[in-house]
Amino acid sequence: MAGGFERQVRARNEYQRRNPSWVDSVSRYRALIGSVSTPGARILDLGCGRNGLHGDDLSCVPGAAVFGVDPDPSALEANRAISRRVVGSGEDLPFAAGAFDIVASAWVLEHLDLPGLVFSEVHRVLAPGGSFIFLTPNAWNYNAWMIRAIPQRWHAGITRRLYGRGDGDAYPVRYRANSSTRLHRLLTAAGFTHAVLSYNGDPSYIAFNRPLLEASFGIERVLATPGLRGSQVHILGVARA
Repeated sequence: MAGGFERQVRARNEYQRRNPSWVDSVSRYRALIGSVSTPGARILDLGCGRNGLHGDDLSCVPGAAVFGVDPDPSALEANRAISRRVVGSGEDLPFAAGAFDIVASAWVLEHLDLPGLVFSEVHRVLAPGGSFIFLTPNAWNYNAWMIRAIPQRWHAGITRRLYGRGDGDAYPVRYRANSSTRLHRLLTAAGFTHAVLSYNGDPSYIAFNRPLLEASFGIERVLATPGLRGSQVHILGVARA
């Protein structure tokens, strides 16, 4: 569906108009990176893919040397946001120990088969005191439960029709690290000394028409209450090496 992404943007804009304090998750993700970045910082975008689809590329971090790594050569070839791109997997990063000040990753953790191994590699390539910053779906949110209920072979077609993304942008989802308990356990085992997680809502995933838009806004209001924030759709994290 050609207008899928535009529909999501409109839903987020309407939600922000009604809730002025709300900030979308990609903006929060980039703000987290900016908060720990310094001039000349060495940043690795883990799973950088094609970039630009969500506006979450890191090319505009002032003064930073940004590298991108992804296992998909065709996605890297299409990437115009990052000039330093390397084919490689998170399980075996092709970089020296301590090579980066920041490793950032958006919409990747949910796809990992071996998140513990990836986190260990991230820790290895970070300089002492470096930061691992990530944005990923929450396995305890209703969106993740709906995705789990759909056979994997249908995901690419549904993603194309509902959100206007190409077949190459739909990767298998695992959710093997996508909860507070699992993230803390895996990050600690990988050697990270401190991890702070936060949650954020987003009403755009089921806002396919006006009734569903209003329903999604209502769901977000409920999930924003203190006792339910841990079920909001996105998890943002900062872990220190």
